[in-house]
Amino acid sequence: MKNIKIMSLLLGGLLALGSLTACGGGDDSTDAPTPPTPPAPSEKVLTSLMVDYTATVSQHLLDVATVTVRYIGENGQVAQEQMSSTTWTKRVTIPLPAKAGLNIQPTLKGSVADGEYTLSAKGQVAYSWLDQDGQQLNAGATEKTPDMEAVFYADGLGQYLGAITANCQLARAFAKDYSVTDASITWGGNAGDNSTQGTGISDEGATEDNR
Repeated sequence: MKNIKIMSLLLGGLLALGSLTACGGGDDSTDAPTPPTPPAPSEKVLTSLMVDYTATVSQHLLDVATVTVRYIGENGQVAQEQMSSTTWTKRVTIPLPAKAGLNIQPTLKGSVADGEYTLSAKGQVAYSWLDQDGQQLNAGATEKTPDMEAVFYADGLGQYLGAITANCQLARAFAKDYSVTDASITWGGNAGDNSTQGTGISDEGATEDNR
């Protein structure tokens, strides 16, 4: 009987010791939870093209002609604006893949007084690639049309205006791998079929926007 009581006491002591050990282990677990892993920075993705267009003409050209600049707008279609001063600029952002370009088209206003006229016109397209946040991914590049400049008498103006339309134009296609190639764009207006010969421009491509 005495032995049974001793065994009971020993068993109770072991159980109490185990309980204290378990509680002690719980008290030691005071470390802060592991913070979540921060998301990786978003990868830069080429998404769009930023284009700065510039057209520059002489005051004499504005005096004798209505000068229209046709260009590829943000919707990828041909838009147009009439020049009211000797320099015209426009910035657009076009989703990639994209076409970009401009064409300067002067139209004689009517009869012109006799005399000499200094006519000049040139265009410029500056472009750079943008990521999904609108940040520029490279230094970009600038291309220019031929610089058309000559002095004409009144009776020779019409022919020269056609030459400006034919030569003062640029058309390029842009891909998501930074490649740039010649593009085909129908400019409309008084550009006509002759304005596309020998310039890398054909009657295929974007259609004219009526804006």
